Amino acid sequence: MVHAELDAHLVAPKRFVTMAHLNQVEQADYSSLQQTTGLSSPDLSKIIRDLEERGLVEVTKERRSRYGTTLVRLTPQGQKTFKALLTTINRIAGQ
Repeated sequence: MVHAELDAHLVAPKRFVTMAHLNQVEQADYSSLQQTTGLSSPDLSKIIRDLEERGLVEVTKERRSRYGTTLVRLTPQGQKTFKALLTTINRIAGQ
C-alpha cells in the first residue's frame, strides 16, 4: 500500500509545516516559527518537544540583550528525514 510508505506522524499538518519552515532556514526562533506556521505557543512547544525527542530538531537557548531566545534547527537526521518524506510525497503524487 502506498500510504504505508508515508510517516503519518510527520505528514500531520502542524508537524509538516514546522519541518518545512525549518528546512528552508538555518535556524528559527519561536516567534518566527509561530508567525510562519500560524501555530499557538502551546502547540508549537508540543511539536518541537516531540520532534526533538525523535532526534529531528535541535533546540538551543541563547541570550539576546536581557531576554533569552529559544532557537530551533533541523538536525542532519531531520534534514534527511524531511527530504525523504518530500521525495516519497512527490513520487506518490506523480503516480
